[in-house]
Amino acid sequence: MTIEKLKHYIDIDRVYTEIDTFVLSEDQFQDQLNDTYLSLQICLQGTDEEMDPYFGSRRMHTDFSEEDFNVFLFPELDYTNAIIYDLKMVRTRIMIMKPKTCLSVHQDPAKRIHIPIETNENCFLMINQYAHHLFADGSAYLCDTTQSHTAINAGLDGNRLHLVGINPEMS
Repeated sequence: MTIEKLKHYIDIDRVYTEIDTFVLSEDQFQDQLNDTYLSLQICLQGTDEEMDPYFGSRRMHTDFSEEDFNVFLFPELDYTNAIIYDLKMVRTRIMIMKPKTCLSVHQDPAKRIHIPIETNENCFLMINQYAHHLFADGSAYLCDTTQSHTAINAGLDGNRLHLVGINPEMS
């Protein structure tokens, strides 16, 4: 199965409010947030409490495994961290795609859990050249991103914001 719905009870408005208040408002992220075309990834979990939230956000470093990213970097995210904990996720990141952007096609070493927080009808996760729209309806989805895939925000306005991480038991 390419995509499987895991949960359908997440209060995405509460997650968005926490992320907006305690993460996206930080000065260090403003340049990328204000860039029209640059996609942004911010780690919510790291290898230690002092880790830079950009470290490990795009590429894995050979010194670490994904499972090593299990320390919450933003302890103020009470509800969001509880969801991550409940789903047994590690290396969880906020992934923000601006309108009219696309990631390169790639394959991940493990399946990913996606929790759409903000989306529009023109956002897709393409897996093996098939388009899947993940609804921001409080669901968490297990996506087989070990297959060839990309993410697309083909909308004219509005970001695509997902929480993305792995559950080592599901990979």
